[in-house]
Amino acid sequence: MTTALPFALRAAVGVLLAAAGLAANAADFTLSGNITNHNDVVRITFDVAAGGSDVTLFTDSWQGGLNFDPAVVLWSKTGNDWTRVTENDDADPAIGNSGYFDAGLALPQPAAGRYMLTLVASSNDANGELLSQGFTYDAETPIAIGQWNQPTYDPNANDQKGSFWRVQFSGVQNVSAVPEPSTWLLMALGAAALVPAARRRR
Repeated sequence: MTTALPFALRAAVGVLLAAAGLAANAADFTLSGNITNHNDVVRITFDVAAGGSDVTLFTDSWQGGLNFDPAVVLWSKTGNDWTRVTENDDADPAIGNSGYFDAGLALPQPAAGRYMLTLVASSNDANGELLSQGFTYDAETPIAIGQWNQPTYDPNANDQKGSFWRVQFSGVQNVSAVPEPSTWLLMALGAAALVPAARRRR
């Protein structure tokens, strides 16, 4: 399944599907989008069913340096927070059709439950074992990806300036992009605008 909607719309659709309790058999999914700044964090949730199959997650968006060098962290739900399970910067050996600086994880029959994958520009590392502890660049002034010299970039090629990311999922359920706070606000305002219209129809 390939998702090609704008990030905010994909996120809204994912939230609505999750709220409706819709579940699917383990399948393959693709999510993609663009980050804006060097300290952006993409958050994607997914479910793993009991007695499920092996799970693989990998990026294939580095594209030989056309786009930024991604890194991923896998988190499991723990109460009101998320606990770090594992992480990867450069998948070695490569998973799927990922490139040299792409990230990937191979998980042999992980425990059933809700997980989150965070995707960042490499070197924006998680600060601790809990997602609430944030990431290395959280407190820094945002730098546009196209203007940032990522630590892994080649100064002779001036590469890794593209903002595009893509993640391939296999063996999971209900993949949903988590809206950024600004997206939640837009969704709330949109819902509030529908209330007067519904009242007028009555």
